[in-house]
Amino acid sequence: MVEQVFEPRPLLAKKPVRLIFVGGFVGSGKTTAMAALTRRLLQDGLNVGLVTNDHAEDMVDTTLVRQFGLPVAEVSGGCFGCDLNDLLDATERVLMQEPDVLIVEPVASCTDTVASVIMPLKQFYGGVFRISPFSVLIDPMRLYEMLLEENPSEFARCFAPIFHHQLKEADILVLNKVDTLSTEEAQRLVNALRQRHPDKPILTISARRGDGVDEWMQQVMQDAPMNSRVMEKADYKVYEIGSVKLGWLNASVQLVAEPFFNAREYANLLLRRLHDAARARNTEVLHIKLAIYCQGKAMGASLLSAYPEPVFGGEDLGDVSHAMLVLNARLGIDPPTLGGIVAQAIYDTAKALRVEAEILKLHTVKPTIPCPTFRMCNPI
Repeated sequence: MVEQVFEPRPLLAKKPVRLIFVGGFVGSGKTTAMAALTRRLLQDGLNVGLVTNDHAEDMVDTTLVRQFGLPVAEVSGGCFGCDLNDLLDATERVLMQEPDVLIVEPVASCTDTVASVIMPLKQFYGGVFRISPFSVLIDPMRLYEMLLEENPSEFARCFAPIFHHQLKEADILVLNKVDTLSTEEAQRLVNALRQRHPDKPILTISARRGDGVDEWMQQVMQDAPMNSRVMEKADYKVYEIGSVKLGWLNASVQLVAEPFFNAREYANLLLRRLHDAARARNTEVLHIKLAIYCQGKAMGASLLSAYPEPVFGGEDLGDVSHAMLVLNARLGIDPPTLGGIVAQAIYDTAKALRVEAEILKLHTVKPTIPCPTFRMCNPI
């Protein structure tokens, strides 16, 4: 790949800012993990800001962060590396709030983050940022499928190259959701990771329960190693297979009921309808997550095919008369069909619970092959 010319521009901060990149494949639990990490940093008296990334607007992650009153900016329309200027714009907006720590979340389908994003920031803005080791979170079920190759789904076979690229460029591998594993299962997965990546630190956490988050925080509050893992060559052809199989949808919906409806019941029924629709089409729910928020409070929920039940987080809103729903869905269905399925599920769920639903935005996209603005092959 030929490196393009990138013209850096001034980026001002009143003090050096700790910059923490948190990556990971779809469904690895980055949102919950970043929330757990943020809570720990706040407990230590640090001001925290976030920058999120997605192929489309209206991210659940951004919605949930805003409910906690933290400065957050969103980069949509492609990965960070495809437009460094968009990332700088978003970063500048958050820096105006003078954070001590800035957590940055690349889009889940992204790889080559070190060469196309982290190294350029280190090169051109080393006086602004203190760059931490790059963490990549891992879902245990994906390790079973993509590393141990036990009963891999069609999705696992298609996306395994992207998954392995993400692990290869990480400074720290973070096995999440260990609360879903026995001690023996967790050790088996750690051993498999250590065999494939013997030179990397491997942490185990349960972002939902908080296990291991203190140790993770200690690691990412240090400077990145000098020999950060830069892939000399990036095989972007791996996206040609995976992106064909993936539909990406973001939607925002207004929900109103007289006198009220139960927010958790609506979220649970909607997720189950979408799961059933995917099964009826013999495809996998790579990841569906949503946020329902009302009067400054937000409840989150997510669902993956690998886990039988929806997982809830945030605040239990109970019964509400009106609320906003933000929904992100990543399924193995072409985008136009996916849009129709999601819209129908939203309206059917509303009808079943006597709720009026108005879809304010619904955007579908098929992720494209990345085209980095700039790429640095040599570590700094």
